[in-house]
Amino acid sequence: MKKEIYFVTGNSGKFKEMKTYIENNVPEIELKQFKADIPEIQSMDQKEICIDKALKAWELLKKPLIVDDSAIYYEKYNNFPGTMTKYIYQGLGFDGIKKLIETGDKAYFTLQITYIENPEKIHVFEGKTEGTIKRHETFAGDPSLPHAYMFVPNGSNKLYEELRNTKEGEPFMHRIKALKAFVLWYENQK
Repeated sequence: MKKEIYFVTGNSGKFKEMKTYIENNVPEIELKQFKADIPEIQSMDQKEICIDKALKAWELLKKPLIVDDSAIYYEKYNNFPGTMTKYIYQGLGFDGIKKLIETGDKAYFTLQITYIENPEKIHVFEGKTEGTIKRHETFAGDPSLPHAYMFVPNGSNKLYEELRNTKEGEPFMHRIKALKAFVLWYENQK
């Protein structure tokens, strides 16, 4: 019998990416989507946000679940935009972000995955991808993933957006790195 785990997200693209990876690597897990808008606490600590979100989701569902939290950090700034990535982009837009970055600036993406069996069993897994910024004058990327259009991971000459959902891009994806850590931990629990 497959173990049901719920991925709490309203983003169908993120769910599809995670479900495909889980199906290909841990076929004994059946990943299901739980669409819920979980309010996030305001904190500069990404792990704290993810754990809090997992506990709130647990109160709604009371079943094993996964939540994630992704952020980009520009190294020339202190923890910025970090946990406020989505809100900074919504407030400033592409033209505002352009004023803060230059081609060649160092940056990194992190993704925290929190898995919770119950409130006493919480595990956090991180994926991190370092790279540089490629500044564009106009925006031609996926509007739901604006930073993927500006980020080139170390070891590649392609934008993150060009690498997403490709076999070539898998080693660079911060979500995949966090999922690999989760899968390794999960396999060792058997």
